[in-house]
Amino acid sequence: MRSILFILALVVPFGAQSQVAPEWTLLPDSPFHGYRSEDVFFIDAEFGWAVNGDGEVHRTTDGGDTWTFMEGLPGYARATGFANRSKGWVGLLFTDDILFETLDGGESFTNITSRIQASVPGGICGLWVVNDQVVYGVGQYSGPAYIIKTADGGQTWTYSSLSPELGLAVDVRFFDADHGFVVGGGGGLRIIETTDGGDTWTIRHTSSQPGIWGWKLSFPTPLVGYASAEGGSGTSLVAKTVDGGLTWTDLSIPNGGSLQGLGFLTPEIGWASGRGTTSVTTNGGQTWEQISLDGDINRFRFLGDSLGYAAGHQIYRLGPLPVSIAGSPDETALGIESIAPNPTSGPATITYRLNRAGDVRITIFDLLGRIVGELDQGTRSAGRQFAVWTPESRGRRLSAGTYLLRLQTDDGSWSRLVAVVDS
Repeated sequence: MRSILFILALVVPFGAQSQVAPEWTLLPDSPFHGYRSEDVFFIDAEFGWAVNGDGEVHRTTDGGDTWTFMEGLPGYARATGFANRSKGWVGLLFTDDILFETLDGGESFTNITSRIQASVPGGICGLWVVNDQVVYGVGQYSGPAYIIKTADGGQTWTYSSLSPELGLAVDVRFFDADHGFVVGGGGGLRIIETTDGGDTWTIRHTSSQPGIWGWKLSFPTPLVGYASAEGGSGTSLVAKTVDGGLTWTDLSIPNGGSLQGLGFLTPEIGWASGRGTTSVTTNGGQTWEQISLDGDINRFRFLGDSLGYAAGHQIYRLGPLPVSIAGSPDETALGIESIAPNPTSGPATITYRLNRAGDVRITIFDLLGRIVGELDQGTRSAGRQFAVWTPESRGRRLSAGTYLLRLQTDDGSWSRLVAVVDS
């Protein structure tokens, strides 16, 4: 699977180099928390959830413009992830009841801690939803390190210790059901990798700076990834890989503070935040600049290459992309805005914009030019529109690979590459 992902990273456009980073916009109706929201998760361009240390779960159904309080959970809500608009999970700290599930989009939650087939020593700091069947969780920041996993949609969960590879675990990122990374601490910031679904782990990196531990992971492409470091004093540290996680290099952020939230929109453009300071880089971490954005962001989330959200004292949405990233002015104003997720192992949301009402058709081609899928949208009104594409042809799932998605409207046509990966 690693070789498939490497090829995809070379052919799928994840964003061009630019010296201008897009800006973040405060969503004024988003929930305010004096410390911060701990996590934010969007399943598509409309539906998203935010959780905080008071156990509060908030939901938006309009892309973050308005938010509704959904539920109060009996603990410190640290992590969340959803498989679709209905089914999702929240991980808690500082309580024996650490895992909750919703089947109605957050209207209600069920305590499913008892489904974990072992007693878990601590809470859940990170969740990663691979698909509607496979989900991983890790914890906790104070140790000991462990990972939980479901392969049946949340009905049962297995528990595995991550000792001696890690002393503590904070964040998790999987590319498919088998291949993933966990970041935490073990004599410094430490990153470990599995290619067999968590049965075995390999230590890939331990930072040279003592007194720190890993906090968040961000992979803008399968080849390029970053990890932030919490703790320590003086110069901040971010670890970077350009070979899919086999090797990592420590990068410094002068005056960056003790880092927590980390997010990269492209291999070059990313943000690091924590303890009152947020920094941005537009050259892959070579240099950083402190900006006025909320300095207590704990999570950045991106949907494709043109939409993102950040969780701090409130929720922020990524502003319009500069022309140097998004393309020509005409492409920015009309056509395809994003395909998310991309790469995808299941349904993907296509966001596009029309300047007038008209007929819309979306056609998917393989790289030999053969049509493998069509979405007849009929007549759509002006403005932002959405379509959901499932990678199937004649009732059968498309094989892993790269496909061309073409949007045809009365004003012209636009195309983007989309990658399909194995679930």
